[in-house]
Amino acid sequence: MKTKQILMTGALALSMVLSGGMLTGCSNSSNTKDTKTTEVAKKKEVKTIGQKTKDSKSLKMTNSTGKKITVFETKSSSDESFSDNLLEDGDAVKNKEERTLYYDVKENDKLDVKVGLQDQDKTFVFKDVDTTDAKKVDVSLKEDKVNLDVTKKDGTTATLTPSEDSAKTEEEKKEEQEVKQEEKKEEKKEETAKADSSNKSNSSESKKNNTASTSNSSSNKNNSSSSSSKPSSKPSNNNSSNSNSSKPAEHTHNWVAQYQTVNVPEKGHNEQVLVQAAYDEQVPVTEMKEICVGNQSGLQINGDPNEYLLNNSNGDSGWHPELRETVVGYKTVHHDAVYETRYVVDSPATTKQELTGYKCSGCGKTKAN
Repeated sequence: MKTKQILMTGALALSMVLSGGMLTGCSNSSNTKDTKTTEVAKKKEVKTIGQKTKDSKSLKMTNSTGKKITVFETKSSSDESFSDNLLEDGDAVKNKEERTLYYDVKENDKLDVKVGLQDQDKTFVFKDVDTTDAKKVDVSLKEDKVNLDVTKKDGTTATLTPSEDSAKTEEEKKEEQEVKQEEKKEEKKEETAKADSSNKSNSSESKKNNTASTSNSSSNKNNSSSSSSKPSSKPSNNNSSNSNSSKPAEHTHNWVAQYQTVNVPEKGHNEQVLVQAAYDEQVPVTEMKEICVGNQSGLQINGDPNEYLLNNSNGDSGWHPELRETVVGYKTVHHDAVYETRYVVDSPATTKQELTGYKCSGCGKTKAN
């Protein structure tokens, strides 16, 4: 009986251990799968700008402005208008954040980019960006202006500056558009007024001609009836001359070109400059060796130390051995050339005169370029 109880107790304990092990194994397997699924999800979670299509191209873009990018628009350089903001509402590219930019350009065309920073009403436009051999783009901020630092596939870099009018605020651009629209309206009004005055003058002239023809016909009848007694007389042109003299002289615009001074920013590029040429250096190789040293002078004894003591003039009356670092040869160490990146100015900052429009010297009216 005792043997049966022991066997039953052992079997029960073994089944509990096995079932516990199975449960533990299942739990670990489940946790491992969940962890792997989370890791895969994290790897797939890559932030982008724009939508990926079968015809789109991609480029790595990093925000290095120190601020958040809230506006990012692109277009093919031959298109007239930019796309809507590629960043959705509430989305912003944080500082030091890298994203993949997807964009579409027409064949044999280049890319135009518009960038805007948080809490600024300015946007910066970059025209004709050549991305054929570009590897990545860093968006940087220099002197309150956004720049694009393009790294090419061969390792060289180039800094792209925004177009001259891109730093204007949206309010300034709206005002310019409103001024141009008002100028167009004024020109249309003038053309309409001229057309109306021309039509009125033509109708008045036709009336005068009809009156003159009527009077001429009656005069001719009178002349024909009294031709025997009265000489013929020519019709008078006083009325036509008076009507011509009463017309006001039309104003002719004398358009004078108007210019403004525009600052042209400095242009340059980064290049690799040799700082230290490559060279080989002979470095000594040393070993610890035992030598004989005079007790009083501390000088190394070369040869038989006992003979040295008999004939030395250094005051040594004895000697002792010492371990000293001794040069046993030389080895050649090669040093590679050292380069550093330096900014080279291609064209210094300057100013230029830009045509803004025309102004009449007589009436002061203006028109756009």
